[in-house]
Amino acid sequence: MFFGRSEAAKQAGKAFWERRHQRADQDPPSSPAVAQAQFEAAIAYAEPLPGENPYAHMNAITQPTLVLNGENDVMIASINSWHLAQNIPNAQLLIYPDAGHGAQFQYPERFLKHAIQFVDE
Repeated sequence: MFFGRSEAAKQAGKAFWERRHQRADQDPPSSPAVAQAQFEAAIAYAEPLPGENPYAHMNAITQPTLVLNGENDVMIASINSWHLAQNIPNAQLLIYPDAGHGAQFQYPERFLKHAIQFVDE
């Protein structure tokens, strides 16, 4: 679900896995409470209540926001990133091809260039 289905995407996934295990400063594992909260947030985000605009509060975000997704994210539908970009003032949306939920891991060099450009602007 993090990478695309092409052979190039599969190779990018393997390369990510190698890079991930080379890091000396590994992130600590998330707690079960964090995992549960993230799951509940994803469900609420994916299936808003009828008549509810789950993005209405996003217009209160004042800082520039970079929204990134793969074109085929099966964890959180890619269209939701478009909704974020439409509802957050000063948001920029990037959709990476042949990618899923981990587009930044599949395209690390491209993502780094885009992130640096976004921060510099």
